[in-house]
Formats: sequence, structure tokens, C-alpha cells
Amino acid sequence: MLKKRLSLFLLLILFFFPMKVFAVDFTITDVDINAYLQEDGTVLVEESHTYDFSGEFGGIIRSLIPNTGADIQSIEAFEGNTPLQIEMNLPEYRIHRSGNDEQITIDLHYEIINGVVIYEDVADFYWSFFDESNSSTYENLTITIFPPEETTDVIAFGYDEAFQTEMVLENGLVQFTLGMVPSNKNGDIRVAYDASLFPNATNTSEGMMADELEATHQQLINEAIAHAEQKELLQSIGMVLLPVLGLLFLLFFCKARLEVKRKHDAISRELENGAQGLVPQEKLSMPATIVFTNHNYFLPETVAASLLDLVRKGHVKNVEGNLFQLVNRHHLLEHEEMLVSWLFDEIGENDLFHFDDLENYTKIEANSNKYLQHQGNWQSAVKREINDADLYETKRETKLLLGTFSLVPIPFGIFCIINELFAMFFMSLALTLSFLVFAIGYRPRTWEGTKLVLEWHKFRKDFLTISGDEWQSLTEDDKMRAFIYGLGVNEKKLKNKNESLVNAFQTPVSHQTGMAYAFDPNWLLVAALASTSFKTADSNTSVDTSSSSGGISGGGAGGAGGGGGSGAF
Repeated sequence: MLKKRLSLFLLLILFFFPMKVFAVDFTITDVDINAYLQEDGTVLVEESHTYDFSGEFGGIIRSLIPNTGADIQSIEAFEGNTPLQIEMNLPEYRIHRSGNDEQITIDLHYEIINGVVIYEDVADFYWSFFDESNSSTYENLTITIFPPEETTDVIAFGYDEAFQTEMVLENGLVQFTLGMVPSNKNGDIRVAYDASLFPNATNTSEGMMADELEATHQQLINEAIAHAEQKELLQSIGMVLLPVLGLLFLLFFCKARLEVKRKHDAISRELENGAQGLVPQEKLSMPATIVFTNHNYFLPETVAASLLDLVRKGHVKNVEGNLFQLVNRHHLLEHEEMLVSWLFDEIGENDLFHFDDLENYTKIEANSNKYLQHQGNWQSAVKREINDADLYETKRETKLLLGTFSLVPIPFGIFCIINELFAMFFMSLALTLSFLVFAIGYRPRTWEGTKLVLEWHKFRKDFLTISGDEWQSLTEDDKMRAFIYGLGVNEKKLKNKNESLVNAFQTPVSHQTGMAYAFDPNWLLVAALASTSFKTADSNTSVDTSSSSGGISGGGAGGAGGGGGSGAF
């Protein structure tokens, strides 16, 4: 098993080593793109990319995805006046320029063939210099479009990240000042000039386009206005809805806490004034009592305590410290039957169970699932005894109301995400989860359930101050139940107190009338062995899980049909 895990670990290291260890650390601080539209519809592009590298690097990456019908040609790269080697693996271009801890500026020159579509009235340059496949953030991006000649007749606008970033300059230049552009975002730009400026263009299309472009631009503006109005409305609703829901949650929570406190205080007074013995009466089996009064936790010590409880009840005999013999299968509770089947039939044999059997059994990897299945079945049976005892209130109406309130923030939160109101979304999510968790977990104890917990909590407190004479006056059964409880909840102070009392009174084992088994001082050793053995068994059978993730971003496309991105190696 160890060899298999080691091999898997080495394979994972070999698989992820290149990506994790040799990842290049860089920031793209500035990107300037100048696109010069030519009379024949070709676009000459000059790009300047400034990278700030931390550590060793081999160069930069630029991916260029042309629109349908267009083509990218004649790409060149320079640092200053020095040409650089380009490695092409379309749509990716790797520009080789190695170094270490440097800021460098790389210039790219290329041509876009058929980049401009000529209609009867206007020439349309609709392009994506980057798209959602881009895995890098541009700290400062500027795109400038140059017409073939001076003009004042210009239609210009941008989509997504480029929306409302355009500025028409003198002589018909259009500059899109995008500033910071996060990774994985679209940002198409669109510029149209009079068709007469492109007399030699061959990429033509029939029909008029100017009105459609103006309508598209106006539609984007209208959508932005509607989005802003919707965002403002959501903010107004959220300022009322979220505090009201938060107040309702606090009311439910405080009411529940007050109910629990009243019940707790009344029962505490009853116990202080009553004639309750030191060790509470046995209302549930010891395993169920241990789990119920210990926040429903199952510990390895809980199994050890359950085994000793079978000894207490006379179903099992402790032959010696490590060895147990099943002597009576009759009148067992459901979870006791499952424990016997688990320990004496599955792990042991011939009605004998030895801690060595447990260790040998759990060392075999093929037995892990069977061990966990028996353990789960036993735990479920213990829980069924607790549930059948009616120790919890149902509170169906309250839980239904809480569940209903948990649904209210969901549609509001969805609209907040759509409108980028992230703070309100997280508040809505928090309220939904709060109501939902409260609805699922709201399970107050009944009067009897609360009393049972407080009785044993009082025992935990009082037992620590018990004198030797008081301990000696307890019945053998009470001594054993006190010992089993301290072991099962794994409370160090209780176990230490038990140990000190047992060591102080090393009396011979004596059977009392009606007792199946008297308290044996050797239980200190047996309990330690049992606790250690079941802890080791849990460790041997625990499921080791590991996960890894990795991915390579695929090419995307903006509305223009092309795209691109940047990176480094």
C-alpha cells in the first residue's frame, strides 16, 4: 500500500513539476496597439508590449485569432531595432527573448488581410485584439485606429470591456483607452469610416451599414442605461430586504436560545434540589448515552467503551487484557448485536476477539471497506436508539418557515450577480445559508433529552470532587458505568479521576447479587489497550483522498469572431 502511494505521489510530482515549478512570474504593465487602415482594406498593426518579469524567463507569447474571412500575415517582432525569433504554433506566437528579473518592451508588426469590410456606405473595422481565452491581465491597454486619410465622418464604439472607452480624435483617429483589462474578458472594438476612403478594397458586402451601426451603438447605450437603472433598483431593494431578513434570522435565533435557556435553568434547579445520585440512572444504553451527551460524536474510545459495556452486562467476558470471549448472545440491543457481529464474527472467530486480531485485520487494505461498513452500521444503530427515545423536538412548522425564508434571498442574489453587486450577493448567500443551516440543524432537545444531558454534565463536574469513601459506597454497576462513560467521552479529567480512585482502592473482584460482572481494577489496563487499538484501527482504515486540477485555456472568440491573448514562457 505504501509503495502504491509513493508511486502515485511521484507521478503527480512529475506531472505538475513543469507547470508549478517553472511557471513564469510576470506582469504586463502596458500594451499599446496601433492599427493603420489601408485603402485596400488591409490593416497594418503595430503592438508594443511591456512586461515586468520576476525571475527567469524565455520570452513572451501572443495569440492572434483572425475573424472569419480575414488572415494574419507577415508577423515580425523587435526589441528596439533588434529582430527577435518567432516560433509559430497557430494561433500562438512565441517570441524568444530570455532574461532574468527584467522589464522588457517587445514590438510586434503584422498585417490583417481583409480586416475591413466595405459596404455601400461605410467601411467597417470590427476586431477582437483579445478575448475571453486571454489568461493574462493587461494593466494598461490602449488601442488606436488610424484611417487611410483625414476625416471627420466616424462611427466608433466598443463592446464589453471596451464599451464607452472610445474617443474620436482630430483627423478621424479613434482611441480606445481601456486601462486595466482583467484576464478572460472580451472587448471588441468597432470603427466605421466612409466607404470612399477605401477605393482599392476587395472585401466588399452589399447593403447599407451606417444606420445599423448607429442602432447597434444606441442599443448598447440603452442596455447600459437599463442595466444601471436595474442595478440602482436592486440596491434600493437590498437596502430594505437584507436587513429585514437579517433581523428575522436574529429573532428566530434569539427565540430558540431563550427557549433552551429557560428549559436548561428549570432542569438545573430541579437537579440541584433533587435527590439524584452521583451516577445518573440508566435511561439509554451506555453507548447511546455517551454519544447523545457528547454532541453526537463517535470517537474510537466510544467503541472501546461499548465493548466494556458488553462485559458489564455479562454478554462478554474479559479473559485477559487483550482477549475477550462472547458468552451470551441473547437479549442484545440492535447496536450490541452489530458490535458483536463486527468484533467477534467479522474480525475475531469462535466467539473470541483479541486486539491483535483487530490490528491484523485492519492492516489488510482489502478489509478497510468492510471495517468501515460495520462501523457505519453500528453507529447508525446507536443513533436509532437515540432517535427512538424521543429526545428531540420535531419543530416542523418552525423548520418549514426557516426553509421558506432561506429561499427568499436566492433570486435576489442571482440578480445581484448579473448586475455585479457582489457585496449584496454575498450577504444574500450568507442569509440563505444561515436560514438553511438553522432549518436543518434546529433540533432542540425535549425536556427528557435536556435533563439527560444535564444529569451527565452534572456527573462530569461532581465526579471530579468525589471522595474515596463516596466512591467505595457506589454499587459495582455505578462504578463500571462511571468508568465506561469517562472512557467513552474521552474526557481526560474523568479518566484521571477514575484511575486515581481505582489505584487507591485495589480491592479483589467480588460479585454482588444480581451483578453479571463486578468492577475489576484491571479495567484500567484493558481500557488503555482498547482505546489505543481502536484508534490504530481507525487510522489504518481511514480513506486517503487527494485531488489535483489543472487545465489549459482553450481559444475563445469575441463578438467579432476573432480574438487573442498574451502570456510568457
